[in-house]
This record gives sequence, structure tokens and C-alpha cells, in this order.
Amino acid sequence: ILVDEIFKQMSEAINKYIHENQIRTLGEPLPSETTKPLDFDTQTEFEFSYDLAVAPEVNLTVDKGIKIPYYTIAVTDEEKKKRIDGYLRYYGKMISADTIAIDDLVTVDVAQSKEGGYSVEGAMLSLKVMPEAKQKKLLGLAVGATIDLDVRKMLTNDADCAAFLKVTKEQLLELDPNFTITVKEIKRMEQAEINQELFDKVYGEGTVTSETEFCAKVEAEIRLQLADESDYRFLIDTRKKLVDKTKLALPEAFLKRWLLMTSEGKMNEEQIEKEFPRFAEDLRWQLIEGHLLRQQNLEIQEEDLLGFAKKMALQQFAMYGLSNMPDEHLVNFAKNILERPEERKRIAERAAESKVLDYIKGVATLEQKEISGEAFNKLFEKEAE
Repeated sequence: ILVDEIFKQMSEAINKYIHENQIRTLGEPLPSETTKPLDFDTQTEFEFSYDLAVAPEVNLTVDKGIKIPYYTIAVTDEEKKKRIDGYLRYYGKMISADTIAIDDLVTVDVAQSKEGGYSVEGAMLSLKVMPEAKQKKLLGLAVGATIDLDVRKMLTNDADCAAFLKVTKEQLLELDPNFTITVKEIKRMEQAEINQELFDKVYGEGTVTSETEFCAKVEAEIRLQLADESDYRFLIDTRKKLVDKTKLALPEAFLKRWLLMTSEGKMNEEQIEKEFPRFAEDLRWQLIEGHLLRQQNLEIQEEDLLGFAKKMALQQFAMYGLSNMPDEHLVNFAKNILERPEERKRIAERAAESKVLDYIKGVATLEQKEISGEAFNKLFEKEAE
């Protein structure tokens, strides 16, 4: 009880001291390495010494004198075609085919020739998981055709082969791999047509009414996606520019000691030494970001958090080809995301960073450069070298 009460009073005293003196600290207070050992059984008075890491003052004003590159990625015809083809496949329909083509899904019966041998009815087969030489043996076969094959050579690995024959990998090894395969059914994905029905399915009823508008909408969709990548690159370049400009000095020895204590044995001194440069750069950027938020009175509202959560929800739906989700569904999904404390904290951090970047975009000089996707990717490759 004595120890609990002492440490409670000590913690309150430290927090009060920091608050009353308006000290911006880094990390958390640490017991000083010079603190003498305590004997709670015999001592009646206790003296504690703590170290605080004081955040450096950020002296920064962003104006037109600060120049930062902003890369816009060019949209190619190939990318537009790929996106449109994706919609045509997603909203297409399965039809029956007479002969096997490379993209077909084929239903077959499989049986060993010997009497009483193993057999499977209605096994599903995709030529795409087969070696090219074996694909050629099946391409063009009609419904009802039969062919003798070594199934373990027909498929690329034993796991696929066992799944095809509906046995375990252990059972597969005991089977004679030579089977007669009979084609029972051929299903083919027929792409959707580029018409009003497709436009309505992709973007909502009446939003797009012609192929020209559809292509323009697809291009705008790609540009919006690429804008996120451009903004990510802008964040990297902005961080480097402002971190280099401010040259904030950090109490490195304290921070390394703090990291070692708070890692609870998950990191040793060697690992911390290796990771520290990246940690220090992140910390310097956080200090700059916090400075600009206070300097420009940039506040994060609930609507900012909801907007970010809706964007996350839209990206998740888009992965499944659902790009025209009703707003009320997005709002409900976003609110569910924000109910999770860890997600809410992460979104709040992203919203704050976005506010700061939007402010910087408006006051700094952006050196606009349109480059190809390949050139854009090389910007990251150079940094990784």
C-alpha cells in the first residue's frame, strides 16, 4: 500500500509539473540513472529524480519560398482498357461452350482404367493452373471427349492435384496417377456488353448515358486513384524538405533509453540503434506537423474522421467491383470503423496529416511534373538502393 501510494503521488506530481510549466515532452518521464536505491522497509522519506525530454522548438513558416515537387501520373490507354475489361468480366455471365478454351471452367469425370479403381465425378478443372504442354492436350476438346492423362503431371503441385481428386496429399501418393478424363461440361465467362445496362450497374442508374461518358468516368476514376499515389509521394518529399529545413535537434540518448524500456524486451540496444534514424525522422515530422496544426489553428472535426472512414470503406468495396455504393451504406460502414478505438486513432492521425498537407499545398510552391507510371515507380526504387 505504501509503495502504491508513493508512486501514485509521484506520478501526479510529475504530471502537474509538466502541465503547470507547459512543457512539451518527448516520450515519457524516465527514472534518472543517478537515483539511489530505495528501502521501503526502513525509510520514512523518499526522494526521486526523473529525466524529461523536452521537445525542441519548431521555427518554421511555410510560404512560396519553399519548393516541393508534385508528380502527376499520366493515365495510359492501356490502363483505361484494363479497367474497362475488368468491368466487362465482373458484370459478365457464365454461358455453356462446346469446346474448351484457355479461360474456361471445365467439369470432368475422372476414373482409373483398372476395374474397381478410384474415380471422381464432377471434378472442376481450370487450364490456367496447368503446364502449357498439358493445356494443349485439352484445348479444343468437346463435351463428351475423353483423354488419358497423368494427373500429377497435369497439375503444377500435389496440393492442387489432391484437391482436384478430392483426396488428401497422403492418399494421393498411394494412387496410380494415370486417369481417363471425360469432359462433362464447359462453362465460359461471356463479357458484358458496353451498353446502358453496364453503365447503370457500374456507376448507378442514369449517371452515365453514353460510351464516351463511360470512358471519361473510367479515366477520372483512375486519376482519382493515382492522385492518392501522387499525394503519398508528395508526403515523402514534403517530409524530407521540411525535416531538412528545420534541423530539429533531439535528445537521442534519452530517446534510445526510453525506447529500450518501453519495448519490454522486444528490442535490444543493437536493434534500437539500427532503427533509430527512421524513428527520429518520424518524430521530427510529427513535431513539424503538430507545430503547423497549432500555428494555423487546423482542427480535426468529426466530419473529417467520417470522410476518411468513408474513403476507406469505398476502397474496400471497390476491390470487389462495387464502385457505386449508396452513400447511406458508406456512412454506416464508416461509423462502424470509427467505433473501433485503434482504427479511430489511426484515422485521426491520417486526417491531421492530410490537413497539414492540404495547407502546405496551398501556400508552398508546387513544382508540377507529369510522368509515366514507370518513371514514378523508379522514384521509390532509387531510395531503396
